[in-house]
Amino acid sequence: MAIYLNEQHVAEFADMPAVVAAVRKAFAAQARGEAVNIPRTRLVFGERRLNLMAGGSTDGGRYALKSYGSSTYHTLLYSEQGLLAIMEAGLLGQIRTGAASAVASEVMARRDAGKIGLIGAGRQARTQILALHSVGRAQEVAVFARNRDPRAAFCEGLAAELGLPVRAAATAKEAVEGADIVITATNSSTPVVMSEWLGPGTHVNAMGANSATRRELDPQIVMRAAAVVTDDVEQAKAEAAEFIDLAERGRLDWNEVVPLHRLVGAGELRRGRDDITLFKSLGVGLEDLAIASLVYDRAIASGRFKAL
Repeated sequence: MAIYLNEQHVAEFADMPAVVAAVRKAFAAQARGEAVNIPRTRLVFGERRLNLMAGGSTDGGRYALKSYGSSTYHTLLYSEQGLLAIMEAGLLGQIRTGAASAVASEVMARRDAGKIGLIGAGRQARTQILALHSVGRAQEVAVFARNRDPRAAFCEGLAAELGLPVRAAATAKEAVEGADIVITATNSSTPVVMSEWLGPGTHVNAMGANSATRRELDPQIVMRAAAVVTDDVEQAKAEAAEFIDLAERGRLDWNEVVPLHRLVGAGELRRGRDDITLFKSLGVGLEDLAIASLVYDRAIASGRFKAL
């Protein structure tokens, strides 16, 4: 019989270093042809919506389906023997998205990168910083969010949690200028980061906008980037508005957009020190599979649950 794991179980069994390692391993398996990602499908029923995404791997023989509506998220984890687990997946999604950005930053950002400029102060923003910190890429953080009080509380909480200098910036430009790694964690429909704010050698993780109606980046950032990477190119063709806009105008060739698994398989991006690099994170089913497998294995190892 499948086990049921709630959000508290996910928090207990999914520490960030282990999640980053699991996501890295999943993309490495994809690079070897041993894993597959199924891009998100959005089903619309009038004013209601159901989103489906999946991933599978012969490395471990498991596959996962994630489904979610407006506020409830669940992942179903399977093996060849049948359904292993049903998991609540709100926190799971936040953690795995942060982990994907950390994996991308490991292979794309400069090795000495540590100064972070963050736009956004929600739940996804927090796990982005936790993940970068877990791989040694967060030494200080500047944060901008539109609402002053939540921004201040976010900075105070994150500084206490990680023991890092975390300061509130008065503007998005102030947060970004001088940063080694820039993170956008918003649901904005218009750009929140402009190209002229980015110094030489900046790496950008754009993770908040994953629909064709949302745009976090100035199009010039995409055009300026020496490497444009995403976690799934086919999914990007439906969800990465910054890319879709440029492709429709003939200014971006989809063949130039690199899937993250290719870089993970290569070990590192060959880049000049002054190159701008961009990772467009969409959140994919293969990442859900990676963390769901980790949480399931640890739950079984705890002795509190019985395996199928």
